[in-house]
Amino acid sequence: MAGYDSMNTLFSSLGSANSSSGSSDMLGISYTDYASIKNGSYGKLVSAYYRNMESEDGTASASSTIKDSKEKLTSINDAASRLNDSASVLLDKGKNSLFKTKVDGAGHSYVDYDTDEVYKAVKDFINDYNDFLDSASEADTTTLLRAAKNMVSYAKANESALKAVGVTIGSDNKLSVDEEKFKDASKARVQSVFQSTGGFVYQVKAKASTVANYASDMAKRVSESSTHKDTSTTSTSTSKDTSKTLAAIEDAAEAAKNSLSKLRETGTKSLFNKVTQTGEDGVTTTDYDKDGIYKAVKSFIKDYNTLLDKTEDSDTKNIIQARKTMMNYVSANKTALSAVGITIDSDNNLSIDETKFKDADMNKVKSLFQGANSLGEDVESQITKINSYAEKEASKSNTYNDSGSYTYNYNSGDLYSSFM
Repeated sequence: MAGYDSMNTLFSSLGSANSSSGSSDMLGISYTDYASIKNGSYGKLVSAYYRNMESEDGTASASSTIKDSKEKLTSINDAASRLNDSASVLLDKGKNSLFKTKVDGAGHSYVDYDTDEVYKAVKDFINDYNDFLDSASEADTTTLLRAAKNMVSYAKANESALKAVGVTIGSDNKLSVDEEKFKDASKARVQSVFQSTGGFVYQVKAKASTVANYASDMAKRVSESSTHKDTSTTSTSTSKDTSKTLAAIEDAAEAAKNSLSKLRETGTKSLFNKVTQTGEDGVTTTDYDKDGIYKAVKSFIKDYNTLLDKTEDSDTKNIIQARKTMMNYVSANKTALSAVGITIDSDNNLSIDETKFKDADMNKVKSLFQGANSLGEDVESQITKINSYAEKEASKSNTYNDSGSYTYNYNSGDLYSSFM
């Protein structure tokens, strides 16, 4: 399929294919094309890019061209680094490669892989790609906007190839994957899109790595520049959330993770192992312990709702994004949840109908919480991220003054007060 197998095809689709549709910028992408896709996060990228276009040399060498704060640059660096990492998982061609080359009885080689494993890796990549778009759209530095804008253009150039393996580009230019279509796609085609040198993921990784390096370098320059300015006595926490808020989020995330882990437990400790019991009438039955499963699900729902409550007012971008992704996973399973008596209200909180739940097929309940690519796995991954982000923010007990000069106070602000 043209567009995903070589850099030459990629750039020709970005350049020559657009040359007849209007004037182009230095990247060979027409302004007419930009107008047609100017919406969502990408719309913000495009607007900011042309608003901030100036006489730059395309590098991070001049501090005067850096228009973002150290905090924003660090956030962009983190998002780009995560995208780089998830792309690396798909591109790995060593002993840890997800894609295996095998030989059939006739001596012909073919591509094979664990469909569930590769699907999960692709979904992780897509989530990180979308998170990066959200983060990059907040940038004001032209170099970063140009790189991010170029990345989205790669996706557009590969739209047909992506669609052939179940990946589509939404009206907001974010990616989504249809699990059924993806798993039904040709394995050779999937490998070509997600592992080939010069292909879509290869290009995204290269750009993500560049953005991460730019953002990291810029953040250092901003910090170095600020230390040479006059300092102020005003000191504030480097974290956007208070220590008390972050501590509450950590506690809620730990509780939700623990209650969910009980539902995801497999083997001899699994709640979904059938139990043999003999009643007073002497009749022996083997069935699920529905009371035990109901109690565990109810406990998780309580902890999940608490986590939503504690993260609702967070100002930490990564926590906000993980919370949003977690709720999206739950919403995507609304029908399956409703079938076992679990409903989602207008505030995204969950509730459970005991009678309907216990009348439901426990195999369906089990499939919701256990196994690869289950709702339980997806939610668990986001809870883990929320906890990790909260811990990371809480560790920023150092403070900075108005000019950006740092001091260290391990008993700063609310953290100190919380122990009094």
